[in-house]
Order: sequence, then structure tokens, then C-alpha cells
Amino acid sequence: MARRRGKAEDEGQPKRRTPVGLRIIGGRLRGRRLLYDGSWSIRPMRDRVREAIFNILRDAVVDAHVIDIFAGTGAMGLEALSRGAKFVQFIERDPTACRVLLQNIERLQLQEQTEVIVSDAFIWWKHCGPLENVPHVVFCCPPYELYQTRGHEMLQLITGLVRSLPNDSVLVVESGEDVDVHQFPYPDKWDVRLYRPSRIGFFWKTSSSDEAA
Repeated sequence: MARRRGKAEDEGQPKRRTPVGLRIIGGRLRGRRLLYDGSWSIRPMRDRVREAIFNILRDAVVDAHVIDIFAGTGAMGLEALSRGAKFVQFIERDPTACRVLLQNIERLQLQEQTEVIVSDAFIWWKHCGPLENVPHVVFCCPPYELYQTRGHEMLQLITGLVRSLPNDSVLVVESGEDVDVHQFPYPDKWDVRLYRPSRIGFFWKTSSSDEAA
């Protein structure tokens, strides 16, 4: 999933970092390596956080339609496929990230179970139409700075997802630990976990859920 470096790091010419390891950590593709060259513009979620998220989701992923928003390398969506998801849509606008994502899909031979949508997530959301009425797992893991620079749009996106999710679905939202999840719709219904410096919120949509405020 895509991250952008802070202002101090972005000053001057960006430097390419040393390549790092990135892998699938569970399911039928466990141990398979993903491409990630340490690009300055992308920082995938750490393995331990990704593993914790999927340990919480467990069977919710099986046969689900997954949407990986701000997908970056595709690690979240590809992990979901490894653990039994039926299909994944990846939403990513960064050209470098999209190239890596497409290479990772081809590397794992998952072309038939994936769709890559090259678009700004906020524009995509306005035009994507209603979600199919099947269980979904949606990952919304933006660069943390978007909560400051495009905070209103982030809130609109999260609110829209909460309202549109079919029953028996779950929305997973990542933010920095400084983000107040009480601004999200239905603040008391979020299961929030802190994995510093990340904060992960889970919203489980059930038939008993009321309409979002």
C-alpha cells in the first residue's frame, strides 16, 4: 500500500533505498516473494501488522470480494487471495506502484482473479457505482498525510464505504496513531487496534447495523 515520505525526506532529489524483502505471509502462497525495490514513494505495511490484520479477519476473507484502495505493491489484496478471497480490485494512481503491482500479479499468476484500476481513489469512489451485493473485505490504507491534506475527502470516502458495504462485510482502515477515529461514522462500532505508528480500525457490517450518520 502506498505511502509518501515526509516533507523533510522529500526535499531535494528523492533517493532510492536499498531493496527490501516483501512476501506473502499466510495461505496457499505463503512464502512467495513480492517485488518491491524500496522506492521512495511506496512503503508497504510491515509484516507483523499485516499478519495481525489477517488473524483478526480470519474466515471473513474466504470467498470475499476484496477492494484494496491505495493498493501500492498490492500486498494486502494478494495476501487476501492467498488466504481464499475470490477476487480483488486494486485501486492505485501512482505509476511506479502500478508497475510493481502488475508485475506481482503476473509473478503469482493471479491475472484471472484481479483487476487493477489506475485512478485517484477519491475520483474512483465517485464513479464506481453500487458495490455488488456479496460479502466484501475493503482495505483503505492511504498515505497518512492524506488525513491532513485531504481530510474531508478521506472522511467522505470512509463514510461512503460504511454506507455502501453489503451485510457480512468488513472495512479495514489504516491511519497514523494521531488520527481520531471518533470522526468516522458510528465511532462506537469500530474495533480499533494500535500497532505504532499505525492505527487500524475494523468496521464489521451486519444486518443489525443502522444507517451511518
